[in-house]
Amino acid sequence: MSDDPLLQRRFERERKARKEAERLLEQKSIEIFHANQRLDGLARQTRAIVETAAEGIVTYSHDGQIDLFNRSAARIFERDDANDIGIRQLFKTTQDLEQVLFPQQSDWSPIEGAHDAEPVEIQGVTQSGRQFCAEVAISRSGAGDDSQYTMLVRDLTRKKTLEARLAQAQKMESVGQLAAGIAHEINTPIQFVNDNMLFLEGAFGDLGKLLDLFDLLANRVENGEAADDLIETIRSEQELVDLPFLRSEFPGAIAQSLEGIQRVATIVRAMKEFSQTSTENKTATQLNRMIENSLTVIRNQADQIATIETELDPEVGDVVCLSGPVSQCLLNVINNSLEAIQEQGSSQIGCVRVSSHAQAEAVEIRVQDNGPGVPAKIRDRIFEPFFTTKEVGKGMGQGLSFVYDTIVTKHGGEIDIEPVPCGGTCVRMRLPTANGVSG
Repeated sequence: MSDDPLLQRRFERERKARKEAERLLEQKSIEIFHANQRLDGLARQTRAIVETAAEGIVTYSHDGQIDLFNRSAARIFERDDANDIGIRQLFKTTQDLEQVLFPQQSDWSPIEGAHDAEPVEIQGVTQSGRQFCAEVAISRSGAGDDSQYTMLVRDLTRKKTLEARLAQAQKMESVGQLAAGIAHEINTPIQFVNDNMLFLEGAFGDLGKLLDLFDLLANRVENGEAADDLIETIRSEQELVDLPFLRSEFPGAIAQSLEGIQRVATIVRAMKEFSQTSTENKTATQLNRMIENSLTVIRNQADQIATIETELDPEVGDVVCLSGPVSQCLLNVINNSLEAIQEQGSSQIGCVRVSSHAQAEAVEIRVQDNGPGVPAKIRDRIFEPFFTTKEVGKGMGQGLSFVYDTIVTKHGGEIDIEPVPCGGTCVRMRLPTANGVSG
C-alpha cells in the first residue's frame, strides 16, 4: 500500500477527532453557559433573600472584618453600612463577647461545612449609641485564618416589651382573682379598728366631762372655796363613766387598733410589691420575705380550703433574681395546690406547707400539699404550655409553663414534682447560687 492512502486515512481520522472535539467543546460551552446562568440566577435569588430577610444577616472574617451587611441589619443597628467598622463595634463589650462572636467548638469541622450554634442574647449598640437586646445565631465555616462567620440578628426590644406586658397582665389577672378575698382580708381589721375608735370616741366624751369637773374643783381649791358639792358630783360622774372599766379596756382597744392597722399595712405592702411592674434585670431580693408576701396575698383565698404552714430557713438571704416573675411562680404553685385540695371534695381542711432551704450551691423552695397528687402518666407533661387537666373554660394551662420558663429558662434552675408517700404533691423549685445567693 502506498504512503498516500495511509496519510489520507490519518488525516481523515484527525478531522473526525477534531470535529468530535469541537462538538464536545461546543456542548461543554453550552452547558457551562447554562450553568453560569443558573448560578447567576441563584446568586440573584440569594441576594434577594438576604436583602429582604426580616432578620439581620452579617458575615465577617476571623479578624472581625464585616463582608456583608443586609438591609435588616442596617435597620436594626441604625446604620447605612458597616464598611468602616468591625463586628465587635456592633455590640456592647462584655467578658464573653469574643466567645459569642467567634465560637470555636471543637466538634466543628470545615470539611463537613458550617455548623450552627444555639441563639444567645447579647446587647446590641446602634450608631447613636442606643443599646438593645439582640438575639444572635452564629455559624462558622472554614478553620483558622480561613474561618468565615455568618450571623443572624433579631432585635428583641418589642418582644421583651410584649413579654413584660404579658407577665404584668398575668400578674394583675391573679390580683383580680384574689381581689374579693383581699378586700375581705382588709375589711376585717378595718372593722375592729373602726369599732375601737367609736368606743374610744364615746369614752373620751365621758372623760371630757369628768376632766371639766376636775378643772372646776382645782379652781375652787385654789380660791379657798367650798367644794363638797362638787366632789359629790365628781364621784357620781365617776360611777357613770366607770373608770375601772375604761382603765382595763383602753390598752386592749389601742393595741388591737394598732395591730389591725399593721395588718392592713402588711397586706397593702405585699400587694404593692407583688403587683409592681417587673424589671428585666435581676435584683437582690429577700426570698423569705417574697414568700411571706405571696402568702399574704393568697391567704384569704385559702380560708375554708387549707391551712398554710411555713418553714423558712433563716440562712436563706438575698437571692439575685427576677423578683416579680418568681413571686408569680410562688403564687401559681400555691394556687394550684389549693385548687387540687378543693377539687378533692374532702370535708376536712387541707394543708399546704411552704418551705425554703439554703443549700451549698442553690436555694430551694418547696410547696407541699395533701391533695390528690399528680397522676404519674401526666407528670412529665405538667409543665407543657396549654396542657391542663381542668375543664374547658377553667384553665389555659399557662400557670405551670410560666413557672417552668421562669425557673429553668430565665434562672437556669430546676423544677420537678415529687409524689408524697402519704398522698399529695410536692413542687420543688431550685435556684442556683450562680444567680446570686448571699447570706
